[in-house]
Amino acid sequence: MNRSTGAALLLTAMGAFVVGSASALRADAAPDPADETVRLEKLEITDVPVEKQILPTSRPFESVFGTNDNIVDVPRNVTIISRQQLNDISISDVRDFSKLTSSSYTTTNFGAPANPSIRGQTADMFINGVRASMTSNGNGIPLDFNSVESVNIVKGPATAVQGASMYVGGFADLITKRPFFDGFKGTASYTIGSYGLNRWTLDVGGPVSKQTAYRISYSGEYSDGYWNDWYKRTQSLYGAAIWRPNDRYELFVNASAYYGDYTENWGINRVTQDLIDNLSYVTGINTNNGSAGSPSDPQNSVNVKGGGNEMAWGPAVTLNRHLRLIKPGNNSIARSFNFQAIQTDRATDVLMVKNTTFLSYVRRDTLSTYYYSEIIDPSFFAENRTELLFELPKVTVNTGLDLRYQRTKAYDDYFFEPVNVWDLTRDHGYIDVYNSTAFQSGGRGFSVPGWENRYAEPGLFNGDTNHSWSLTGGPFVQTTWRINPKFSLVAGGRYDFMHAHVQEPLLPPYPEASIDVAIPNANGSLIFKPTETSSVYFTYNYSENTSGAVGNGGGITGWNAAGTALDRQNFTQPSELYELGAKYSVLNNKVFFNVALFDQKRSAKSTSSTILNTYRYRGFEAEANFQPNKSFYATLSYSLIDATQSAPFQSDGGTPLLPSQGIYYGDGRVSGLPRHLINALATYTFENGFGLSGTLLVTSKINNNFAGTLVIPWQYSLDLSAFYALKKWDFRLTVLNATDEKNWAPPNAVYGNGSILALPGTELQFTVRYKF
Repeated sequence: MNRSTGAALLLTAMGAFVVGSASALRADAAPDPADETVRLEKLEITDVPVEKQILPTSRPFESVFGTNDNIVDVPRNVTIISRQQLNDISISDVRDFSKLTSSSYTTTNFGAPANPSIRGQTADMFINGVRASMTSNGNGIPLDFNSVESVNIVKGPATAVQGASMYVGGFADLITKRPFFDGFKGTASYTIGSYGLNRWTLDVGGPVSKQTAYRISYSGEYSDGYWNDWYKRTQSLYGAAIWRPNDRYELFVNASAYYGDYTENWGINRVTQDLIDNLSYVTGINTNNGSAGSPSDPQNSVNVKGGGNEMAWGPAVTLNRHLRLIKPGNNSIARSFNFQAIQTDRATDVLMVKNTTFLSYVRRDTLSTYYYSEIIDPSFFAENRTELLFELPKVTVNTGLDLRYQRTKAYDDYFFEPVNVWDLTRDHGYIDVYNSTAFQSGGRGFSVPGWENRYAEPGLFNGDTNHSWSLTGGPFVQTTWRINPKFSLVAGGRYDFMHAHVQEPLLPPYPEASIDVAIPNANGSLIFKPTETSSVYFTYNYSENTSGAVGNGGGITGWNAAGTALDRQNFTQPSELYELGAKYSVLNNKVFFNVALFDQKRSAKSTSSTILNTYRYRGFEAEANFQPNKSFYATLSYSLIDATQSAPFQSDGGTPLLPSQGIYYGDGRVSGLPRHLINALATYTFENGFGLSGTLLVTSKINNNFAGTLVIPWQYSLDLSAFYALKKWDFRLTVLNATDEKNWAPPNAVYGNGSILALPGTELQFTVRYKF
């Protein structure tokens, strides 16, 4: 038995033993079916069906402290996004969260953002309250929404229950679909749209018995896109089952499998302000080795160097926005599998035992010959968390033990990455460093074992390639003390005891190193309730966090400068948050709004760099939700973020900078982040089933690079849709970017001089859904 399999079985067995033992103490009768209806009725606040409710006070909420809380009493800024809202904005990836919540603006992340950004930082991803994986910089497999019923977005670091990670700006908790106990039902949908969009879904489920129910959801996509040579081919399968043998015990099991064949999206290179303002692109090719190229090699790719390229710049031309930096045939392949088992047992009237086991397997590879290579072969993650939840008249306590295991094999190569040497107006078939003499004679790094013609740099050089595993045990306690009807105290603490082992897999003599660290996470809050449906709170959170690998592969590196041991500082990066907020539910729970001020300071590595930077994020957030009846709802959000960082690492794209570009090595504003963000969503449904919906997103100026010499101006996007709902059929026509704005999106901060993404113009989508 290998170490990965052994760890997974150990975690699963422990979970089954803890909860199963508690359940075995009784043999209670099966619940009356009416109990199911009572549970749902408690969520009804108006005549609005549960699945269409968007007010956060209408839904059970456990994402912050692991306890079933009233969101008014949770001392964090939280956004709850319903399935209705996800449908109304035609969500496609995590960047669309910007349309629904404050302080969420995600950079392009090479066209494959797996994690959103919250408060200017890459955010964690959770599934039903448990961390989905331990990645590095948010790049990875595009988020699969096939399994998702709703999303809870929490601003600020994870609490003592979940434990900290390298992502401390916030987290998105994906609440997955649950089986139906009230009869067999299902939906089938198909979406067709501009530029070859094709998506389809089949979602069915129902009871097997009074105690057991199931649900199965399948989705697929076979789409081309707005950009040349862009495509996405995916298959996703999700299954879930619930078993309730008595009225105290429940087992919820879910699993998902995903396959994706898609392309990265670097966007446009050679970024200038004239390109941003006027779509004016600087042409020209390298003249290395005294050669100006030939008709048989229009990019002069044979003479391309990793750095120090000599350029013969040509005239500026108006660029086609559909162009991007890619060679036809470059792609990414991803496979993933998740399994989760959640057991809850009401042991006594005051004690509930909850155990969650989560397993994740990821295998993926990317090759872009401009040049970037990444191979995850594979990554395995397992977590088992046992919680003892005590519910006393004035005190709620959630305490327990969290165990994690991660094993990763990752190979990355981005040192020979001369992105600005390529001319997008010339033949893209020659955007290929494999033609380069300099690449083949030493620039390509080391051969990746088991992967023909694929290369990577050693982790001792790039801080990313690694064979690593870690085992973590974290005891925790999170408490709420309701002092009186007006005041409550919330406090929590956790220590993660982590053992990490890293091996350099490419560079002889293949050194190995291990480290043991204790990682603290503590929070405290004071809550004042002026009324039963309002609160004012102050929160403090301190944590130390691992900084992981520096690229996209995940896993652990953290070598010291000599390459002889792991640097403890890489595993104990501090984060400190102060947050002051207020929440109000008014007009008989028809309106909910909240505001928050925050100040956070942290240290972390920037993308593709082993250098630790200091970051400071200060901001204001405001959100409002209004749903007076089943016909109408509206949401509105605003955020202001002032974000700065210490001297950054940057890339010049392997090419001498254009006059308008600049490298800035001093302290400055975080790039790729608007200072102001505004979003609004409104939907109205007439009695006859016809309805209209609109979404507005406005962002202020965004620095595309650290120097602030490349600036994306204020911009907005307006999406409109019309729909018609019958008893069995739904029809929806959506117009994305209805006013055809020529908008831009910034890249990861390091590459601001060499990358910017032209966002799509007006796109049409038509969806038909059948319910049975």
